[in-house]
Amino acid sequence: MILSLVFIGILVSGCVEQDVVTPEYHDEALKMETEVTGKVLPDQAINLKVRLTNQVPDDVDDVSLTITDLYGLEVMGKSSYCGGGKLTECELGDIQSLDDREINFVLRVPTKEELARIGRELKPELTLEYMYSGETTFLIPILGSNERSTDAKPQLIQTKGPIHVDIERGFTSSNYDWEWDGSGFSIIMRFEDVLTSDSDITIEEDQVGITLDNLIVSSAFGRCDFDTSSDPYGPGENINLPMVTPIVCALQAQNPTLPWVYGEVKVTYTDYSYESVETKSIQVETVIV
Repeated sequence: MILSLVFIGILVSGCVEQDVVTPEYHDEALKMETEVTGKVLPDQAINLKVRLTNQVPDDVDDVSLTITDLYGLEVMGKSSYCGGGKLTECELGDIQSLDDREINFVLRVPTKEELARIGRELKPELTLEYMYSGETTFLIPILGSNERSTDAKPQLIQTKGPIHVDIERGFTSSNYDWEWDGSGFSIIMRFEDVLTSDSDITIEEDQVGITLDNLIVSSAFGRCDFDTSSDPYGPGENINLPMVTPIVCALQAQNPTLPWVYGEVKVTYTDYSYESVETKSIQVETVIV
């Protein structure tokens, strides 16, 4: 009986102490993998399989996949659950975190006569579109007027997703990693697509919110590009990527009583539309008669 209880205790202890697997997230919110099944011969049907996997902690909304360039192929059918009015379109709605969807397009390969004009390497183009949101927080230590130093460092906290915001200190009279109560400094803010440097994306002005904590906008230290008439503040204009001119704003630190606090600049950008394009290479086999 005692040995049995000890054995059961070991089993229970082993169950409790098992490692918890932490999901690995990526900035590529939807990973797209493509595969062709079936023998790729002239004037034959093949299956183009596309798997979309959500690699971020939140749902990806309004997902759609479209064959935007058939490159001589003909669409004969698609997965029955695909929405959209055309055979080349697949509207999938939302995809939950770490979930995936598999889409199948049935394609007919061009005839030998058609291949003689366009070549045997077919390059259909797939365009993936979806809606996503992100948040970036920049933290800067602010010392009270009687403090001389702190071990705290500036931090940039960024959610996963294809759009990031880089925020850094610009002009400042401080030679340290912190500011003092009442001191002025500027920040430089840049939106960027971390997956495609030359992407053509617009985030509307009203989709972006900027909030400050222990910081205020101060015209005494320079200009501020924020739209301070809105609550929360806005960027002042639409964000067009790739971004040519960064957003600059002069701020004043506030910490009248505590040894040190973090000054915070938080930027949220909600329900922006993201698009990625991928070309699939399909080699048509030679028919030996």
